[in-house]
Amino acid sequence: MVISVVTDELMSNGPPSPVPGLTLSWHNLSVWVTKKNTDKSNWFKTTYYHSKILRKVNGVAEPGSLMAIMGPSGSGKTTLLATISQRLKGDVKGKVLVNGQTISKEVMMRISGFLPQQDLTFDTLTVYEHLQLMARLKLSSDMSVQQRNERIYALITELGIVKCKHTKIKALSGGERRRVSLAVEMLTDPALLFCDEPTTGLDSYSAFSVIEQLRQLAARGKVVICTIHQPASGIFDMFQSVYLLVSGGKLALTCPVADVAPFFQSIGMTCPATYNIAEFVVSKLAQQEDAESQMRLFKICNEFKLSVHYERLLKRLENELNYAKTTPPITSSDFTPTYDSICQPVDDFKKYTGMRRPSKLTQLGWLLWRSFLDSARNPQGSLIRLAFYLFLGLLISTPYVGLKVDQEGIQNLQGLLYLIIVETTFTFTYRVSHTFPAEIPILLREVNNGLYSPGPYYISKMIFLLPRALIEPIIYTALVFWIAGLFGGFTGFLIFCVPVIMSSVAATAYGCVISAVFEDVSTGSLISVPYEQFCLLFCGIFMSLNDVPFHFAWVKYISIFFYGLEAVSILQWSQVDRIPCSDNPEAPCIATGSEVLENYGYYKNGFYFDIGGLVAIYIACHVIGFLAFWKRSQKQAAY
Repeated sequence: MVISVVTDELMSNGPPSPVPGLTLSWHNLSVWVTKKNTDKSNWFKTTYYHSKILRKVNGVAEPGSLMAIMGPSGSGKTTLLATISQRLKGDVKGKVLVNGQTISKEVMMRISGFLPQQDLTFDTLTVYEHLQLMARLKLSSDMSVQQRNERIYALITELGIVKCKHTKIKALSGGERRRVSLAVEMLTDPALLFCDEPTTGLDSYSAFSVIEQLRQLAARGKVVICTIHQPASGIFDMFQSVYLLVSGGKLALTCPVADVAPFFQSIGMTCPATYNIAEFVVSKLAQQEDAESQMRLFKICNEFKLSVHYERLLKRLENELNYAKTTPPITSSDFTPTYDSICQPVDDFKKYTGMRRPSKLTQLGWLLWRSFLDSARNPQGSLIRLAFYLFLGLLISTPYVGLKVDQEGIQNLQGLLYLIIVETTFTFTYRVSHTFPAEIPILLREVNNGLYSPGPYYISKMIFLLPRALIEPIIYTALVFWIAGLFGGFTGFLIFCVPVIMSSVAATAYGCVISAVFEDVSTGSLISVPYEQFCLLFCGIFMSLNDVPFHFAWVKYISIFFYGLEAVSILQWSQVDRIPCSDNPEAPCIATGSEVLENYGYYKNGFYFDIGGLVAIYIACHVIGFLAFWKRSQKQAAY
């Protein structure tokens, strides 16, 4: 799927522009977003309302230009950037055209890059490793390793980050991190580049360096559009054009940077000689409640509509719209499955045909590579979690040293079996539900930007969680089994590991559900904790399953605790042929292990059914988790 074929076709058919490249225009854009009404929402019901962010704004960005979108807070700068880049997930009315043609979101993703305000990455990876992963996911699967490496080295050389290519991202300065993010977006050599607050959090030198890189990109025929908040005067002068928004999402002015001060001076708003023109303009565009502020904003917008700048804008928009009427929308199906190599001169494009995006299997492999590499770079966290898990095993097994199986010891042994399963389930559930959410923002952004599909990511997470869920319970079970002196010897220990392992595996799937369905851990706990308590009540330890009312008899089948507890109970009590009765002749006597199982309401031949139940919970939870993650990826914005 090609970027250059899309670009060439658009350029060859669209209306002419002063510099070869793509012209981006937007026409009467109005945008509404859905927001949560905190005053009317409660725990039982969430109320939303529609907020209008942009109001019929128009604009044109020519190839070779570096445009700054400016305005006070809340004026809709980021919303406009996300809308014209087709990354906004909201209610949009109006048109976004490229060289006078309507294009699909998929095509826009191919021909453009989006540099978000906040850098979200796996910080344990080095710069080169991160770029290698991004190149493998963004570039053609037909490109050789050498071609991808050449592209990466060309970019890090151009952006001045060669010296830190083997440095972990978390150790980079703010400016270096921004240049790494810029390198990721430049991998495909996009014709359009959208940057949201590229200088935020940077010192003056780093900010100047980043804008200089963007200016050089624009000089090569790219369209580069940035939102920026009150830049220093030196940085402001580096832009070719400016696009000003007022509070409420209305267009106040669009013109060359050199014409900003004369325009405001012509309407009686002269910038003092010692004042930063960018700060002066933003202060004049800020909306306040007083009548003077309202009149000032009305005057600015009205004078712009009477100016030569507005006349030029209308003429350029008219040319774009006239061409749009004669051409059909462009979608990905309009192009062949081949595309030209973005890393080669134009004359060499024909040598690279049949190039496609990476397959789902390739995406899966590289996502697994990142997950395991990230985990290997943080061994302390893994060791601490394992040590805590084993400490729990030591804690619950030590009181049961020398456990006797008599009438008083029945409850003791059953209590130990309960603790083994419950602590394993809680440990692996909360390990996933408390660590997985930290990755969600990164993953949702990457999925929305088309790097990979939700399916390969979710499967990679399932595979990544398995090794620890398989290995750690064996160590934990060995510790508890031998300290407490459980029945069965070595063979019994191996079989005993099976339900404990399956409980941990099912718990990881349950943790994925909590992470995928709920946006934060605290909200998830409000639902998961009552569910877990409900399941514990009917797992057979607090109430005999024989005594459970009929209308609650089904609960055990959805309990993540019941299957594991019944399975380990069967393994232990099936090996007990005789239990001594109490010396008190009036006390009830449970004489065999089978009677113990019957007393708790467990089915003595239900071991394989229990293992199947845990497998069913694992599958069901991952199906629900995947659907929830997929739904979130469809709704959540990519910026």
